[in-house]
Amino acid sequence: MAAGRDEVSPGTLPCRRAGSGEPLVLVHGFLGGSAQWAAQLAFFGRHFDVIAPDLAGYGDAAHLQAPARIEAHAGAVLATLDRLGIERFHLMGHSMGGMVVQQIVHQAPARVHKLVLYATAAQGSIPGRFETMARSRERLAEEGVERMARRTCATWLLQREASPAFETLAAIALRASAQAARAGLDAMEAWDGRSRLASIPVPTLVLWGEGDRSYGWPLIEALWRTIPGASLAVLPHCAHALHLERSALFHALMLEFLRPELQAAGA
Repeated sequence: MAAGRDEVSPGTLPCRRAGSGEPLVLVHGFLGGSAQWAAQLAFFGRHFDVIAPDLAGYGDAAHLQAPARIEAHAGAVLATLDRLGIERFHLMGHSMGGMVVQQIVHQAPARVHKLVLYATAAQGSIPGRFETMARSRERLAEEGVERMARRTCATWLLQREASPAFETLAAIALRASAQAARAGLDAMEAWDGRSRLASIPVPTLVLWGEGDRSYGWPLIEALWRTIPGASLAVLPHCAHALHLERSALFHALMLEFLRPELQAAGA
């Protein structure tokens, strides 16, 4: 499979896809998109068939109506994998995408080999977030999606607007419609997976940056302590978008978890 291949099939989400081997599915979060995984497609494509969908309303799927339920996003990802002929896969979700992948595990546990929960939580209202969901909705109505998206992206990075990654993230976020932004806030706030954490049956890695302004330590600790046998990695000197701020360490930890024999061999 050619690195960086884009795929759009009738009835599915658009995807970026690279590499070959065991499937690894990367699910972005609120105001994200598959374009944020460019470095991960290149790196993990050396070892996996990497599939990065754009959730409805975001990125290359900005023309699609965004659902206001995490369950609907999970169903769309599963339907896309069905159309691609992918039965079993490793699964990673970032932020809101971490809620989507938890829901995928609940809906189709036998299909997930290993799970990575990256800077996310099991409680969509996100206590301790840099601002409440209600305030984000107010500011979306007051400011419009462009100002709201740029302001939100700044909180994802340790150096905020001064970060080299800021304009890249902002450009991806700006592809989302106001409808998708509102629906995403509603979808997160309505979702609660805490009662099902203890029943997650697959090996799980929890990844978090110590400077994350969206998801505080108590939410991360709850994932780690409640999911049976979960592993935890806390990365220093980074915030919510640690795959951009500490990419080499992020890649090493992911590879160690997914394919420890490769990491041991220095792949």
